[in-house]
Amino acid sequence: MKRHLLVFDDGSGGELDLRGFVDALDAGAQIYTLDGHVCFLKSGLSASEVSDRFLKFAGSRLFFIADVSSSDCTGRMVGAFWDFIKRPVLKSAAE
Repeated sequence: MKRHLLVFDDGSGGELDLRGFVDALDAGAQIYTLDGHVCFLKSGLSASEVSDRFLKFAGSRLFFIADVSSSDCTGRMVGAFWDFIKRPVLKSAAE
C-alpha cells in the first residue's frame, strides 16, 4: 500500500463524501482525516489514479495529491508552500 497526502479546499457545494471516495478506491483503501481538508490515504493506486477517482467527488474543489510513501517531511502548510509548489524549476546557469 502507498501513502498519499490529499489536501483540498472547500470549493462551493455541499459536504464532501469522503467515505464514498475511499470506497471508490481499491480494496483495502483507508483514510485518516486531520481536519476535513487534509487527509492521508492508504491505497495501492498511484497518485494519478487517486486523482482521477477524486475528480468525481471533488466538485469545484481544488486539490493536491502526492505519494508520500517514502518521504521524510516536516513543516506547516502555509501560502508560501503553494507558491513554492507552483514555481517552475529554475534552470542552472550552465544550461
